[in-house]
This record gives sequence, structure tokens and C-alpha cells, in this order.
Amino acid sequence: MSIFLRPDQLQKIPLFRRLDHSFSSRRVWSRSESKLWTANFFLGTCVLYASRVALPICAVAMAQEYGWNKTDSGTILSCFFWGYAFTQLIAGSCADLVGGERILPVSTLVWSLLTLCTPQLFDIAYWTNSPLLVLLFVRVSTGVGQGFHLPSMASMISRHLTASEKGRVFGICLAGSHLGTVVAGGVGSVLLEWFGWRSLFHFVGILSILWCLMFNFLSKDVMFVRQRRRRVIFDSSAKVANCPNSEAKKTDSPPMTPSPATTATNGGTVSETGNESAAVPWGKLFRHPSFWAASCAQYCGANAYFTMFSWLPSYFSDNFPHAKPYIYNVVPSMAIVVTSLLSPLVASRMMAKGRSVTFARRCMECCSLLGMALCFLSVSLLPDSFSASLALFTLAMAVRGFHHGGVAVNPTDFAPNHTGSVFGVFNAFAAITGFIGVYVAGWILQMTNNHWGVVFICTGVQCVVGAVAYGFKGTGKRII
Repeated sequence: MSIFLRPDQLQKIPLFRRLDHSFSSRRVWSRSESKLWTANFFLGTCVLYASRVALPICAVAMAQEYGWNKTDSGTILSCFFWGYAFTQLIAGSCADLVGGERILPVSTLVWSLLTLCTPQLFDIAYWTNSPLLVLLFVRVSTGVGQGFHLPSMASMISRHLTASEKGRVFGICLAGSHLGTVVAGGVGSVLLEWFGWRSLFHFVGILSILWCLMFNFLSKDVMFVRQRRRRVIFDSSAKVANCPNSEAKKTDSPPMTPSPATTATNGGTVSETGNESAAVPWGKLFRHPSFWAASCAQYCGANAYFTMFSWLPSYFSDNFPHAKPYIYNVVPSMAIVVTSLLSPLVASRMMAKGRSVTFARRCMECCSLLGMALCFLSVSLLPDSFSASLALFTLAMAVRGFHHGGVAVNPTDFAPNHTGSVFGVFNAFAAITGFIGVYVAGWILQMTNNHWGVVFICTGVQCVVGAVAYGFKGTGKRII
């Protein structure tokens, strides 16, 4: 029995069967709507990752207050991804069936409130006999809530943008995650020093709730405009039908309707079949070697990113205790903001000049993985130097941004009609590294008495493996 819920299986659930699917239409966004939603999603991923990075930034202060060792820190940092990975198995299918417009407000409100209340919930945990279980429950629940965000966003973009625009817009929206890391790192370092670690969770939680309200307002506004247009068209059709001299009565031809095979506007095609309700052909996808090459690259790249994402504040605090936190919490993330915004444009430029989609995807992803591998191995071999370490990790973060023109947008290539579902599976591979790789890094540090070189060598070797796999078998062609 498949662990993935197909849209036709979800349709049998009464809750989903009763939903009105007219809101989840396939109308292509106008240029102004596209810009508005791109900005909205960019800000959404910004607050999403600001919430996610809050705990790593505060981990050192929290460990001192609560008495955590490296294994404890690794467990608490990684358990977020337990819930996050599990959610990916259903989030994409739910988004493809009922529309991300319905899912995102609810899921965002859940993880926003949990982020806002994290300090109080952690304090309450230590009033109980099993504080670790309460901490794990809070973090896993936050991961479950955040797990719906990116698949829902991917599904909405796939529904409402033309094939030529999907990859570029999706890559730009994902780049907001790194701006969120910069904001949380910069503001969080100041709040941590002046007001304590609890203030960062409150700050990010409030921002997240404000974005949730903004998204909800925008969704209702778009739905109102859509309903008004539908009403105008209906009224016009009724007038034509009731007109005694109407040419419509002189013909037996049926009214013209858009073909279900394609839905297009402004010269762009949204999809080739337009049928998300059909079952996702997982077997065909899983048998294709390019899917596994992309999954391997996704896993290896995400392992490197989440290692930096979760452990860099602790690395610099342990090895360079006199360094300013706002420097190492902000500078590396600023580099990836720039490259993650540019990489989708560079990939699109390659294709505009006649290069294949496959060439563009392989070029961007292999540059990302091999660049990170070189940086990790260099840090492990060079003597301790704050400037050198900061420069190398900044470069590693910068080349990670090329991923947004590579594997990150492969789901839109592989499955244009099931992007949310396939993106959920891809994100599950990335999330697995979150709870395995982050925990293993903490365990290695505990066993080797904080020997960071071992962690970095293991991470760099994995990046090389991912680059080789994707370089030989990666593709940008449609699979299903």
C-alpha cells in the first residue's frame, strides 16, 4: 500500500469532497497579479525561515539556561524535521486537490502561534517530569505546521503561471527563505544581546501572524475579483441568450469552452492536461533514474545547508567566543540572498540563449554542490581563523544559492500537473537530512569532544556524491 495519498483517495474523504473547487482554478495570473503573488510568497518564505532559524540562533543561550549538551541540542534542533518530513507525504496532494489558498492560512496560523509561544512552552516543559518530551512535541508540531507551506506555494504557482514563468518565479519565492535568515540573524543577534533569547521568538511570531493576515486578505480579494468577473460573464451571456435577434439562437453549435487539455492566456500554457484530480503516476516517477539523481542531489545539498543553518552559530561561538554574533549570523546568509535571486534568472538566460533545460539544471546544481564541498573541506584543513572561516562559509552559502536554478525547480519540470505532490516528496528528502544530518552532527561533536573537522569532511564528501549523481543522470525534462 502506498504511503502517499492520491488526489482521488483524498476526494473520498467527506471534508475534501464537500469543498468547492472553483477557487482552485487554473486561470493564469495577469502580470500585475503575478508580481503581487510573487512578492507575497517571497515575504511568506521570509517569515517561514525566520521562524525556523530562531532556535539555532538562540541554541547556545538556551543550552546554557536549560543545561543541554551537544546531543541534547542536536536532538531538539533536528526534531523539528520529524514532523516536517512526515507532512510532506500529504501536503502536496492536499494542495493539488483543494488549493494552497485554503491550506496556507490555517497551517501558517498554527506554526506562528507555536513560534510566538515557544519560550513559555519551553518554560512549562521544565515544570513537568518529562521536559524533553514536551520540548520534542512543541518542535515536531511546529514542523508539521510549516510542512504545508512550500508544497502549497508550489501548487499555486504551478496552477496559475505559464510553463516559461514557473521556474523563475518559484526560484525567486524560495529566495525569500534566505532573506528571512538574514533578518532573524541580524535582528535576533541584537534582541538576544539586549532583551534575551525569548524576545526573538516573540518578534518572529508576531511577524508571521501579520503575514498570515496579509495572505488571507489577498486571497479573499482575488476570490472576490474572480467571482465578480464570473458574474459579469454570466450576465453578458444571459443578455445575449435573451436577445431575440441574437445570432446565438441561429446556430446549433455548442458554446465555446476552454479545452481541458490546455488552459492558456497571454500566449502561455499552464498545463498540458489540466487534470490534478487524476492519480499521480508514482510508479513511473519512481522508476525513472533522473528522479533518484535529483533526490540524491537534493538530499546531499540539503544536508550541507541544514548543517550550516543549524550549527554555524554554535561553531563560531565555540571556536571564536569573542566574535560578534551579528556578523556570523548575518554575513553568510546575505550572500545566499543575492545568489538565490540571481540563479533562476541565470538559468532562464541560459535557456533563452538556446541551452537545454537539462544543461541549465545540471550546471547550476553541480556548481552549487561542488562549491560547497570545496568550502567544507577547506575549513576542515585550514588552521582556526575567524576571517578565513567566515569567508569560506559565506562562499559556501553563496554557491548554495545556485540550487534555486537547479534541483529546487525540478518538480515543475518533472510533473507540471502534479507539482505540489512531487515537490512534497522532494522536500521530504531534504527534511530527512534535517533530522538525521543535524542530529548526527551533534552526536559526532559529543563523541569527538567538539571536533568540527570531522563534521565538515563528512558533509563535503556527501556534496561530491550528489554532484556526481546529478551530473550524470539529472534532467530538466518532463517525466509524468
